[in-house]
Formats: sequence, C-alpha cells, structure tokens
Amino acid sequence: MNTPDTHRLGYERVDDDPNVPILIHTMDTTAQWDATRTLRMWERHHLDLADGERLLDVGCGLGEAALSLADDLGASGEVVGIDASAAMIAAARERSNDAPCAVRFAVGDALSLNEPDQSFDVVRSERTLQWVADPEVAVSEMARVLRHGGRISLIDTDWSTFNIDVGDPEIGDIVREAMRFEHNRPSNVGSRLARMLAVAGFEAVADTTATQIWTDWDPDDSPTPDGCFSMESLADDLVDSGGLDQAGATRFVATIHDAARRNQFSMSLTMYGVIAAKHGAHTLI
Repeated sequence: MNTPDTHRLGYERVDDDPNVPILIHTMDTTAQWDATRTLRMWERHHLDLADGERLLDVGCGLGEAALSLADDLGASGEVVGIDASAAMIAAARERSNDAPCAVRFAVGDALSLNEPDQSFDVVRSERTLQWVADPEVAVSEMARVLRHGGRISLIDTDWSTFNIDVGDPEIGDIVREAMRFEHNRPSNVGSRLARMLAVAGFEAVADTTATQIWTDWDPDDSPTPDGCFSMESLADDLVDSGGLDQAGATRFVATIHDAARRNQFSMSLTMYGVIAAKHGAHTLI
C-alpha cells in the first residue's frame, strides 16, 4: 500500500508529523478508553498522593493524566511533566491554567531527565516506554530522580496481546504472529514492567491489567476504530515486518472493512499497570 495515511500508528516523531492535530485528537480519545480510565483510577487509588508532594510525569503527552492528579497534591504540591514533543508540551501548558497547584511542563528526554537526584515523591509514566529506545535506561532515570520511599507507577501496552476477530482465522493468525515479535521498538514492554522495576531495585506494591475492546466500528463513517489506527496503517506495518505482501495487504484491509460493515468486527488490546516503591518505603496495601 504505502499510501499517505493520516491515522498511522506511532508517536516516535510527533513534531515532524504533518497531522499533529489528528495525533492530539487521538490522544484525547485514547484517554477516554475504558481501559485507560480503569488503569488511571487504579493508579490514583494506590498512589495515595498527599498534600505537598511532587509528581513527575515522564512522557506526559497532553498532560491530562498528571493534571487529574493535581487535586490530590494540594496547593503546596507540584506537577512536572516532560515529553519529547514540543507540540504536546504546548497543549499541556494551555490545559494547565486552572491547576490547583504549581505546574511545569517542559520538553525533555526520558533517557536523560533534566531533574536533580531524589527530587520527586512520585514518578509516573504511561504508554511511553514502548516508544523509547531503551526502557531500562528510562526506568533507571526515574529511579534516580525519585526520593527514597517514593512511589513509581508504570502503565504500558503489550502489543503481543493485540487481537482482531473478523470471522476469518487467517486474519487473526497473521496479526498474532506478527505482534509476537518486537520490530524497531519495545512494543511488548507492558508485560515486562514488573520485572524491570524489580531489576531497578523497586519493591512491588500493586499490579493489574485492563483490556480495551472495540466492537462498534463503521469504516465508512470513521477511518479508524475509536482512538486507534487505520487498517491500512496496520497492513503497511505487517508488510514491513514480512507478515504480508502487497497483494495480501489489500485483501487484509478489505476483509476487515467488510466484516466491520456486517457488525462482525472485534479487536482487543491489553495494557499493564505496576506500582512499586523505592527501597525504604512502607507497603501501601
């Protein structure tokens, strides 16, 4: 296929993308996924934020997740968000005007945080590690800036759980086989979060999963399932990874679109959440 697609999967180079408004809209939509909302409520409960604490959000995107936690920090608390995208940071700043505590959003690198050692009580990162070159280095940086006794919350996707059911077993098999392997990025990092934190010296506090399910999609009304990528984009990725040839990609897209029109479309993806404490903290649950 290799045709221009304004609904591709990917946040590696947001500021270079000609369709930044679409990416921002997509991020707003994914924030409303049932799975995202479930994980963020779980996170808020187990972090148990206190007045005056400082929170760092690594890969903050539009800042809505961090800002939703600001009320728990009180007037003397602070939210700091960093993201590789200047466009995302600009949007986050615009949305932070009514925050109840001090807020600072800045362009930054998850692999080299421009923050002092042991300067935050809480660090969170959501659906970011799958886009960085070395998730272990990013976690080490989060550990460095976290105070002893502080808490870390990681939420991320495991794309090996991605499944499409359109009544054609071959389609499902092609997707499952392709998603088993990571190509050029740590796409399956979600299921490794707990192990990564243990290696980094954290003590596990809580963990969970949430699965996003799509069943209602009309490809003639919307180019993508809610907050997701286009099937053309998925087909191109499968061609790039060797799962499909060009002719097969055309059939792949047509089969999925036809099934969706007949209300025979189902798609699912699982995200993992882990909360841990830097050594010296008490157990929260």
